[in-house]
Amino acid sequence: MQRQLVAAAVVFAAGGIAAIAAPYLHPGTAADWNVLPSTAEPSASSTVSVAPAAAALRELRALPVSDANVPARYDRDAFGPAWADVDRNGCDTRNDVLRRDLTAVVTKPGTNGCVVLSVTLHDPYTARTIVFERGNRSSLVVQIDHRVPLSYAWRHGAASWTAQQRETFANDQVTNLVAVDGPANEEKSDSGPAEWMPANTGDTCSYAVSFVTVATKWHLSIATADERALARTLTTCS
Repeated sequence: MQRQLVAAAVVFAAGGIAAIAAPYLHPGTAADWNVLPSTAEPSASSTVSVAPAAAALRELRALPVSDANVPARYDRDAFGPAWADVDRNGCDTRNDVLRRDLTAVVTKPGTNGCVVLSVTLHDPYTARTIVFERGNRSSLVVQIDHRVPLSYAWRHGAASWTAQQRETFANDQVTNLVAVDGPANEEKSDSGPAEWMPANTGDTCSYAVSFVTVATKWHLSIATADERALARTLTTCS
């Protein structure tokens, strides 16, 4: 038993030196990581109750539906730098979300409690517990996803926003941002719900509710196919 306790302490201490910090080339890019094997443990169920799903379904039916093309071409730079410190708390949005979503969070000394050192992410999209440490082999292990992608927002209303509105949207950690498995986020890309849903069925209801919440909050329209996909999902949530 004593040997087991010592081993556990060593593992925990080693995890404490894992770092998520870095300049970002684009949203979701972090410093390189050596990835330890991911476990098959599911994350806590994020299936929403009937009440939020029913409310989201009502909001969905009130959203404008549009498949119109936007003449102006989408440009990530139109949404400001990745990631801005829009809440002026001294930390960029990526680190804010990492501190919120990752477990066993330790912050790097000398960064005013901003840069995150962590050992695990309980990923909502895949239901895996991702374990990793900083290294030189992988740079996209953990990403910050926009539930409603920036290019999707551009096509459904953001093209006419001011630069400040777009930057605020890109950093909306209250409703639109979540830390997720990097490959799953890459697979999702700029897809809407008709083309992509989380592989973890325990997250599909939360994902659908979040998508509708963001679209409602920001007065976005949605595509016809996405409206139908969201309606199908929300009517089966329990």
